[in-house]
Amino acid sequence: MTERIFTPHSEKQERAILSEKQILLLATGTQWGKTNVGAIRMKLKLHTFTGKNDNFIITSPSYKIMQQSTLPAFLNYMEGFGEYDKKFDIFRMYEGGTVYCRTETDPDSIIGITNVKHIWSDEAGKYRKYFWENIQARADFCGCGIDLTTSPYSINWIYKELIKPSLANKRPDIEYITAASWDNPYHSLSSPEKRLAKEETMDQRRFRMIFGGAFEKMEGLVYDCFNEDEHSCESFALPQGTKYYGGIDWGFNPDPFVLKIRAITPSGHHFSISEHYQTRLTISDILTICKQKMNIYAIERFYADPSQPGYIEFLSRNKVPIVGAINDIRIGLDTHYELIKSGHYKCFRGANKYTVDEYSSYHYPEPDDLGPDQHAKENIPVDQGNHCMDVERYLSIMTYKTNIKNVPRSPDIDKQAIKNDHEKRIKDLMRPKKRFHGSETF
Repeated sequence: MTERIFTPHSEKQERAILSEKQILLLATGTQWGKTNVGAIRMKLKLHTFTGKNDNFIITSPSYKIMQQSTLPAFLNYMEGFGEYDKKFDIFRMYEGGTVYCRTETDPDSIIGITNVKHIWSDEAGKYRKYFWENIQARADFCGCGIDLTTSPYSINWIYKELIKPSLANKRPDIEYITAASWDNPYHSLSSPEKRLAKEETMDQRRFRMIFGGAFEKMEGLVYDCFNEDEHSCESFALPQGTKYYGGIDWGFNPDPFVLKIRAITPSGHHFSISEHYQTRLTISDILTICKQKMNIYAIERFYADPSQPGYIEFLSRNKVPIVGAINDIRIGLDTHYELIKSGHYKCFRGANKYTVDEYSSYHYPEPDDLGPDQHAKENIPVDQGNHCMDVERYLSIMTYKTNIKNVPRSPDIDKQAIKNDHEKRIKDLMRPKKRFHGSETF
């Protein structure tokens, strides 16, 4: 076995490797070496905690990133110290614990892993807030450290919850290190001439994010008009005459079930006042949640993703006033955008954490991601991290500037309609048929 020697290329990289704070947040430009730092720190922890029952977790936003970047870097430094089991996505130390490799494609995949001694989350800036909360829950029991290595992607939870308070000296438990790609002396952009040439070919904000390691507002945001400070408010007692509506996006796993409550005042102001975001819920669980919301708010109607008519029928039969929402994506996006721009839309602060996080990353595909014939097609957002956004769309298209009167049909009315149709078809079959030459019955 040959021991691999790693020499840090800069003071920042050495500082990151040796950090002893509970949370290391390493946000850099591409090819700076942050993934190597994460892999080396995990190796150090594996040699610090050597019990057979000690567990460790490595996460990535997708299976592709795990297999092409995160895992190869880790296995490169762990050669000769253990074996990787592809079937179960785990690495077993010959003399020590187990490393679980998991991706955000199943955000609940780390639940149940106990006695966790260290967690490394690669490209964490792509994670949904829900996955980050699960990661923290795994770390809390043993109080283990968490390493977050990432490039900047948007002004999401990672900036608001970690970077901003760290810069304000409110989170002494965080080691925040940021660096540009050219801080790596081996990177091609370490040459000022090449850096300038590259910068001139790119949008300045995108250049700062990809290579400069700077957190900026993501390009191509669907709701670029949404500003958290401007469109959030403290909760307050809503006026008499306010009407309440529920919006539902179905999900089980990995996609979550989302239920949001929209309050509309007599003056026409819309307030997002509640959200429920959870995976692995059965239809019975969903019924219970709907009933609980109905006990709290006098909900006029629930508007749901129409893709599950069976679920809608089940809830309707259990006295939940629910109908399928109009699911025209373009009209829904435009309607909700108009509502935000009107100044008549706000979120209750603290009651919409997943919604606000999605606003910061819900985006249209970049031109390079479009196929050769897609430029002529209607441009719709990237279909990920959009569950709260879908609910907002359903609620706005059904309640804002509309005269739609979708009243839920009761099961009894449905049964009578089916019976009437059945009797009509029987009468048609019994009616004498005209016979024509050339037909089967001639």
